Amino acid sequence: MKSDLKKRIALLGRAARTRRGKNILTFGVFLVISSVLWVVLSLNEEDQVDVRMALRIEHLPDSITIVSTPPEFINVSLRARRTDLLKSTLGRDPVLKVDWRAYKSRGVVALSAAEIKTLARSVVGGATVLAATPDSLQLYYTESRGRPLPVVLDYKVTAGPQVALVGRPMVSPDSATLYAVGAAASGISAIATEPIRISGLNETTTMRVRLLTTGRTRAIPDSVDVTFKVEPLIVKTRRVVIEPVHVPPGIKLITFPAQVNVSYMMPASVYKHSNPQFRVVADYRSIDTSAPTRNMRLKLVDVDDNLQNVYLSADSAEYIIERH
Repeated sequence: MKSDLKKRIALLGRAARTRRGKNILTFGVFLVISSVLWVVLSLNEEDQVDVRMALRIEHLPDSITIVSTPPEFINVSLRARRTDLLKSTLGRDPVLKVDWRAYKSRGVVALSAAEIKTLARSVVGGATVLAATPDSLQLYYTESRGRPLPVVLDYKVTAGPQVALVGRPMVSPDSATLYAVGAAASGISAIATEPIRISGLNETTTMRVRLLTTGRTRAIPDSVDVTFKVEPLIVKTRRVVIEPVHVPPGIKLITFPAQVNVSYMMPASVYKHSNPQFRVVADYRSIDTSAPTRNMRLKLVDVDDNLQNVYLSADSAEYIIERH
């Protein structure tokens, strides 16, 4: 193995000493030199680039709460030599640092477009800042302690076929602390969520929902987890006695049949221990004596909210009236 390697090296040495080998070697050296010069000249050229800088507010006392939601990033358009751009961005994410002590004034941290550009320029030394977005900042803050308030859901959710929503939606956490500038929170007794609109929900679902606040109020946390529990529906049938109602004294109302089947669907979790107390009534006042047949309408009453698709096997019954 070593002897083969020595032979190959010897062959390369002899080839390099030939006229053709010397020409190839000379060409390679000049190619490397020209490539290095091209890279150096290219890096010294100016270029324009957009940089996203993370915004960080520093030296903020624990007793102070920023009420306005600050942007997560400041987008900055720069013009500089490529070497300077590489130095400022290579290996780290640029951070635009705002000293709260320097820019606070009467409940507001305010930075003009010129001040944002100055801060951005300090992050990327030697670069010209052409533009920044947002081009100004106005962040309200408060020294007041927050007030815990309940979270109220704004939702309209319907379940899909053969399933049902079980119980009320679960909210975690079910309260949030509201911070406000001045009297912005006066009259607020609860914090509402953004609207939730879902139709045809077929499985238990948990989602993160944002809390709604005004420009001078802030909720911590600013969002909550909402869980909608869904269960399959079980079909059940019961035979129920027809109950005459609003019958005058001295009169007896008899229906044929005396009982009727009622079918309904209910969530699986309550199927075994549920005993719904709905009623089937025959209202004497609904009898039409001028009708050619002696049939009267039957009606379901006192139906539990957790029952779905409740229906009678027969919606009418024959009747006779006996007088005492």
